[in-house]
Amino acid sequence: MGGIKNSTYLDVKKALSRRFSPQDGWQYEWKPLYGNVQPDCLLSRRVAGRTERVVVSVDMAPKVSADAVKKLQEICRGLAAANITVDRAVLVVPAGAAVPEVPAGIEVLETDAWQVVSGRIIWSKNLERNAVLQQELAKRGTA
Repeated sequence: MGGIKNSTYLDVKKALSRRFSPQDGWQYEWKPLYGNVQPDCLLSRRVAGRTERVVVSVDMAPKVSADAVKKLQEICRGLAAANITVDRAVLVVPAGAAVPEVPAGIEVLETDAWQVVSGRIIWSKNLERNAVLQQELAKRGTA
């Protein structure tokens, strides 16, 4: 199970890197602990003498639940109570996930490596491989 979770977080980091590039000064801190508050990831960078911070939460589900949104909001409030300013909150979800529960103050970032298809989360590479396999089977007349 650990290998699956680790590979998922690599895909999440790639998606975050496209939006929050390390070349722009963004630093990643995975599972930091601030008192009793532990976000999935905290991004930070120094700009014009101040620190910008982005709290990231990952919800790999076909539909974002109210609990996932509430958890992210509680993390932001907990960091604010510890005098750690948070400029933005980002929720990373698979591509095509339903996000009706997400309020206006939270950014949604879709990872292309994972997609929601027919209510299930599927690794995008499997979709590509399946399409190629179906084409080969169709050519051979065995599909």
